[in-house]
Amino acid sequence: MKRVLIGQFKHEGNGFNRNHTTLDAFEKQGIREGDEMLSFFRDVNLEPTGFIDVARQEGWEVLPTLSAFAPPGGPVDDASFEDICGRLIARAKAALPLDGVLLSLHGSMIVDSHPDAELVIVRRMREVVGPDVPIFVSLDPHCNISHEMAREVQGMVAFRTSPHVDQRKTGERTARMLAETFRRGTFPTCVLARKPMLVGFDGARTYHSYGPFLDAIRLAESFEADPDILRISINAGYSKTDSAVIGPSAAVTGFASEAKLREIAEIMMEECWKRREETAERIVSLDEAAEAIRAHRMGDRPLILGDYGDSPAGGAYGDGTALLRLLMDHGAENAVVAPLCDAEATRLAVEAGEGATLRIAIGGRADPDHGGGPVEAEWTVVRVSDGAFTFKGPYGTGTTGTFGKSALIRSGGVQVIVIGNQKGMFDQEQLRIFGIEPSETDFLVLKSMQGYRGDFQPIASVCLDVDSGGITSPDPFRFDWKNVPRPIWPLDAEITG
Repeated sequence: MKRVLIGQFKHEGNGFNRNHTTLDAFEKQGIREGDEMLSFFRDVNLEPTGFIDVARQEGWEVLPTLSAFAPPGGPVDDASFEDICGRLIARAKAALPLDGVLLSLHGSMIVDSHPDAELVIVRRMREVVGPDVPIFVSLDPHCNISHEMAREVQGMVAFRTSPHVDQRKTGERTARMLAETFRRGTFPTCVLARKPMLVGFDGARTYHSYGPFLDAIRLAESFEADPDILRISINAGYSKTDSAVIGPSAAVTGFASEAKLREIAEIMMEECWKRREETAERIVSLDEAAEAIRAHRMGDRPLILGDYGDSPAGGAYGDGTALLRLLMDHGAENAVVAPLCDAEATRLAVEAGEGATLRIAIGGRADPDHGGGPVEAEWTVVRVSDGAFTFKGPYGTGTTGTFGKSALIRSGGVQVIVIGNQKGMFDQEQLRIFGIEPSETDFLVLKSMQGYRGDFQPIASVCLDVDSGGITSPDPFRFDWKNVPRPIWPLDAEITG
């Protein structure tokens, strides 16, 4: 019986976020170790579940280490990284001997002392298991992958959806590469190709039936028809890390010659470069969002404005008020903003209790220059909640989460969910716990880049993703880049591919 170790250590870093991500952020999500990890991943739409599915089918013995995840945010501090990574590695040592390793990583974690944090994790695991144990990793497509990382593992594959609804499937794909390695009795090779680009593959968008990323998937599948090509990881990159390793890449894993694998990887990246200006979804301005608000017919299905520029799922503060102010300035009725991350406003509303009215300023505290300053008004507390929810839509199906103590407050025709931590919006259940039926609203402002679309797009009359000016703005010229290698597209005109 093959002994296969599984583990998960994930975080998406935003180098423009002034706050560190600490151990507390991981602990609030739950750091699950040993058998607790197996219990949690029994039947949810996440990568380790896919690992376990294949392990059962193949008859492997699963050795769980730990699962640690924190919401996107600023860089992970050194002490927190060492704590979690140390626990992961200690459990790996205790599990020896091993036949294989499956790791669920993000690919865009940044740590104070380790700008390429996933490489550090994999190298430390390699030191434990030695050169003769294959290591395969699953990734988020918004990952920044180095050539060094590709050399340390036997294979990698990222989700092929955004919104990410194929996490479990990606875990299965990753584990199937290990199964094929066992069957063949020899290691595959992983080859990576890159271009000097900040962004690529249209940000991995798949919520329309067209676009550069979907075409890249079809191209990859044509190569994967060859049994010697196991998987192609199409990595769109995540620019907001502002790190030395940044931007899109293609990683090809297979048993073909290294030259053949490299040729395929380069073809994928040529496709990425050729279509660098194309997108399936144009991000709109605040002025265009205002025009859409004015044009909306009341009683129609909701107009949904995704706050692309201030998305907690991209490591933003989630307290920007540009779109809230836009709704209020237009006298919007039957409107909801969700969620606004403001610990002080949340505390005041929760303490006041349901039915209370208080005059407070909400939002805009973290960085008023990016996404709008505080909005002061008379607010009535409509609902107080413990913030607990279960994802029932396609994103993370079956998993649970919490806003913590939170409140729904109202001023005029606008309701705002205020929360004390940083959470994005992915699932309609996150509104229903406050008594809001999303399909019955007229205007929804959701703090999300595109992750909300998996569950919300089907109920919308129109979805628009808006550049609200926060630290997840898609405009690269808004930012003071410190660490990215130069020259790089689109910041530098001399880049020609």
